[in-house]
Amino acid sequence: MSEALTICRSCGGTLSKSAAVCPHCGAPQTATAGSGGGDGIERSFANSVSMCFSKYVVFSGRAPRAEYWWFVLFCVLVNIAIGILGVAIGSEASQLISAVFGLAILLPAISVAVRRLHDTDRSGWWYWIILVPVVGVILLLVWFCTRGTRGPNRFGLENGTAL
Repeated sequence: MSEALTICRSCGGTLSKSAAVCPHCGAPQTATAGSGGGDGIERSFANSVSMCFSKYVVFSGRAPRAEYWWFVLFCVLVNIAIGILGVAIGSEASQLISAVFGLAILLPAISVAVRRLHDTDRSGWWYWIILVPVVGVILLLVWFCTRGTRGPNRFGLENGTAL
């Protein structure tokens, strides 16, 4: 009789259900309380930011609340640091740095927002409701704060892997 298989919580590779770590990527497979994803993947600040940049233009799959909000915090902190740097070195240089950072995070920010919408079982096209003044921003904020659907939905498995 063959052993039951499951999918790695990090890389999506196939492994046995009893495996404590993935043989492909070495990621732990035990659920951690308060990890933020409900799927056992640790959603720490560094892990979430790294995941968002590694999925630079991946618009498929899902992103739990923790992954999205850690990335937002990263963007806010960097913008604050650029503002402080602007006071120290001059506004022209900080504007250039700010523009370069904005371009660098544009696609990752949109892609993690789309994956966050997928986690709530909404199409990524709903992201463009942000263009509706006030109402669009409020609606997106509510959706981004809402817990994603438990288990698989039409956009993928709860661990972010696309179907």
